[in-house]
Amino acid sequence: MKTSRTAGWCTLFFLLAFAVLTTTAAAKNVTILIGYPPGGGHDIEARVMGRYLGKYLPGNPKVLVQNMPGAGGMIMSSYVYNRAKPDGNTIGLFGSSHGMQAVLAPPEMVKYDLLKMPIIWSVAGIQVHLTRDFLGAKNADDLVNRVDRSKIVVAGRSKQGSSCLRGQLALRLLGIEKYTAVCAYGGTSPIRAAMERSEVSYFVASDAHLVGGGAFVDLHKRGLVFPMYQSGILKSDGTIARSATVKGDVPTLYEVYKAVHKKEPSGPDWEAWRAIGLGISNLTRTLVLPPGIAGAKVGELREAVGKMAKDPGFVKDWERVFGQKLAPVLVPPEAATKIRDETMAPAEWQTHLRKFVGTK
Repeated sequence: MKTSRTAGWCTLFFLLAFAVLTTTAAAKNVTILIGYPPGGGHDIEARVMGRYLGKYLPGNPKVLVQNMPGAGGMIMSSYVYNRAKPDGNTIGLFGSSHGMQAVLAPPEMVKYDLLKMPIIWSVAGIQVHLTRDFLGAKNADDLVNRVDRSKIVVAGRSKQGSSCLRGQLALRLLGIEKYTAVCAYGGTSPIRAAMERSEVSYFVASDAHLVGGGAFVDLHKRGLVFPMYQSGILKSDGTIARSATVKGDVPTLYEVYKAVHKKEPSGPDWEAWRAIGLGISNLTRTLVLPPGIAGAKVGELREAVGKMAKDPGFVKDWERVFGQKLAPVLVPPEAATKIRDETMAPAEWQTHLRKFVGTK
């Protein structure tokens, strides 16, 4: 009887200990890593997520946000790919530049394979090309015909990054060749500061940066920056239309090109811009996981993020910060994965852009 009772207590102790360990493991902190300094769209979105995501994960873990800036976001992406454990406790918030760098940067610089990293969240963004007031351009016609082009300084995070590429290709398409490009800023926040102190004069921002608590709202209200044109949205019939998320009478680059050249856009520069300006822009901010993570864990995280996206408190906070509705810009993980795969598949526009940025 004594032996049986002892065995029973041992079994009960083991079960309780196992339950405690299981709960502790489930409640381990989850970290969202940001490849840019604080203050930008990635950083803001991650911090809004951090207040809600843990509620929908097993064990209700605390969700931390950590900035890991450097190399146009590639230090963070390399860490997530090569060092983070595939246990669901480390998540990277990637931008469209991560996709461009994976395609265009020298192989020795790219230490991650985006195609092997599962996507659990993505939002789309329309790109708006902004210029500083001292250029003397309040619209695209001014930019093309009445600006000292030597004063045009394009800002970006890296020369393979989406902002620098979109900006330079747009200028070339409009026949503006004599400009300078400074593509080495740590993120949107430093670029915004550089714009304010007149260090740069041209930046391709997402539509969210011009509404709500966006990085360029104040500069726009003060008349220091002006939107020249937007990327627009690619409709199912192949036409390009203005996006309702861009406030004001801002034409698409397609419209401006036709007005300048009196013909439909075509050629390698246009095909390259179309690919990165209308395709990869649908992955403006994307949550990705380390490679090798179990499918069940991916499904668990997708389900948690999906529930978070329906949380009234989260939606209210996200929409307050970004000044736009969440539902229209959400891209389901499966759709985001398809866009990623199609964009990164070998194509002629990639060869053209590699020559443009000087990579092999």
